[in-house]
Amino acid sequence: MNVPSKRSIDALAVGTMALPLVAAVLLWGSLPAEMAVHWSGGTPDTVASKPVATVGLFAFGVATVAFVRIAPDSMTNTPGGTTLSVLFLGATFGWVQTIVLVWNLGYRFDVTLALLPILAVAALLVAFAVRTGRR
Repeated sequence: MNVPSKRSIDALAVGTMALPLVAAVLLWGSLPAEMAVHWSGGTPDTVASKPVATVGLFAFGVATVAFVRIAPDSMTNTPGGTTLSVLFLGATFGWVQTIVLVWNLGYRFDVTLALLPILAVAALLVAFAVRTGRR
C-alpha cells in the first residue's frame, strides 16, 4: 500500500483551504467591503475587511499547517500525529472560510450548528489519540 507523502497531504490540506478563496475571488464583487468573521449567539460581532476575511484567513491556515510541520512535536502535541492534524486543519479552515463566505453572500443560518461537524471530528481525533496513546 502506498502511503501518501507529507507533501501530498499538505497539498490536499492547502487545496481544501484554497477552494473557498477561489470562490471568494470569483464572487468578489458580490461580497461586502466589511465581512462578518465571528459570531456570538448567532449574531455577527466582529467584522474584517474583505481582503483580510478572505485572503487573510487562507494565509493564516497555510501558516498553521506550516507551523505544525516545522515545529517540534513537543510544541504542537498533535493528537493522532501531524498528518491527521494537517488534514484536520485543512478541513477546518476550508469549512470556516466557507461559512464566512456563504454568510457574507447573504445566506443566513445558525453558525453554531454549522460548526458542529468540525467539533465532532475534533472530538473523534482526540478520542483516537487517547485510545492509541498518540498524544
